[in-house]
Amino acid sequence: MLKKASTAKLFLAASLAFGTILSVLPVPAQAEDVAETKIDSATQAISRAKALNLIPEGTRATAKLSGEKWDVTFETDEKDEGGSPLHVGQIIFHAKNGKVAKYHERLRSDFRGKPGENPFDESKMKFSTAEVQDIALELINQRNWKLDVSWMFNPYPIAYENDRRFEIARLHGVHFDGSHDGIRDGSNRVGVTVDRWTGEVDSYYIDWEEGTYIPEKVSEADLIGIDAAGKLLFDAIEPFLKWQAIKDPEQPKLVYALHEKYVITYDGKFPVEYQWENPPFTEEIKPSYSRELVKKRLLSMYDLNLEYIDGKLAYKLRLKPEITSFRSGLHPVIDAHTGEWLDFLNQPLTKTFSPAGEWLIYTAPDSEIEYAAAILWDNELLQLENEPFIKNSYTLVPFRELMTKLGAKINWDPVARKVTASKDGTTIELTIDSNTTSINGKEQTLEAPAIIKDGRTYIPVRLVLETFNVHVGWSNESRLVLVSSDGNPLVLSPEEKKKYRFQAQLNWENKMHK
Repeated sequence: MLKKASTAKLFLAASLAFGTILSVLPVPAQAEDVAETKIDSATQAISRAKALNLIPEGTRATAKLSGEKWDVTFETDEKDEGGSPLHVGQIIFHAKNGKVAKYHERLRSDFRGKPGENPFDESKMKFSTAEVQDIALELINQRNWKLDVSWMFNPYPIAYENDRRFEIARLHGVHFDGSHDGIRDGSNRVGVTVDRWTGEVDSYYIDWEEGTYIPEKVSEADLIGIDAAGKLLFDAIEPFLKWQAIKDPEQPKLVYALHEKYVITYDGKFPVEYQWENPPFTEEIKPSYSRELVKKRLLSMYDLNLEYIDGKLAYKLRLKPEITSFRSGLHPVIDAHTGEWLDFLNQPLTKTFSPAGEWLIYTAPDSEIEYAAAILWDNELLQLENEPFIKNSYTLVPFRELMTKLGAKINWDPVARKVTASKDGTTIELTIDSNTTSINGKEQTLEAPAIIKDGRTYIPVRLVLETFNVHVGWSNESRLVLVSSDGNPLVLSPEEKKKYRFQAQLNWENKMHK
């Protein structure tokens, strides 16, 4: 088993970026590595496989000619409980030139947890998920398969069975896709599972097959831009209604959903193999929730990527990495009456999704800003139960929600009509409708008084947060309160402002529809 990467090799993770070719991984095999050579015998086929690092040490290989191809297989003597070899693989060569047509290798897991062990026990996690990625990268470098491929990190969820929450468990899986001309090709894959308690590789697999690419070079393609592709998809996609009752057939829920896959060709066409059709819904039911808003919210779950799919260059919508896809490709849905996010069992999804991708922001119809103010806290857009508002040019925010986010201890004195927040030796007291506050016993004039609105206490955001050494800024064009807990200004690019403004408006519209 591969042990933890040495300190010198931990720099590998720094080169790990979503959608970026990993320069530290083995580059495609060079011409001298795969020079054409005719294979006339089983011995030559096995020698060829070893020269290309396709047969791991400690395995036994056999070869046979099948038509015009050599089929080389290998396995270890070590067996699992069912009697199957733990380490197996297959190489298919073209006999006439010795080129690899197909390659598969798998090291099966022999992991057996002990009764009573908690795979989520953080005290036993000696290796972070970043270090696990380093270990997976080192394995790929050590194996150094001489194949015509580069590998690209795959951050996207696979299925419900591999729920993202299991990334924090003992056995952590890391996945890579092949790439061609710098573009992801998911037909070729590597997966590595590492034991976070020991740093050992528990199992891994590689599936690779030669193929043709249309077009061969992206630079030669009549490629439409990602904004144009996004606009075509946005205009073509419509959420559909369906009854969902997988868990309880007696209690179905009417939901809005999208199809599992949306793809458009690189030049903006919808060929037959990429077309979709919404299922018919003939019942005379009028949902309470806005279809227009549903569309933007559902599409906010997706990234739009340029990829090779079955060898053809196309734009594809992919669920964002933090969103779990469910079995049989069932994606999250929205309750047609309440607007609530649901999983495939009609259970509420409480985890906050990240803001919509740029493709949606630039293609969805612009909406005027209708929210009074939104709070961006360390690049996290807060979804508050009670909306901030502006009074006499000052932003007032819900006291309890904001102080809870800060981690302060809070108190309410109904007789004195006074709220108190304390943290790290600092205490601030605010009396309702008073223009003064007390900070560690010293009075200070407020920019605006604390007030009660709809039974909730609201406080002036800047002075209160800055009392606890938190930096507070304001983006006027986006109506964003910019909060930075490290005391340094939170600086946003124009693109980031637009992203958070879009999401804040989407959150506000959703709240208004409830």
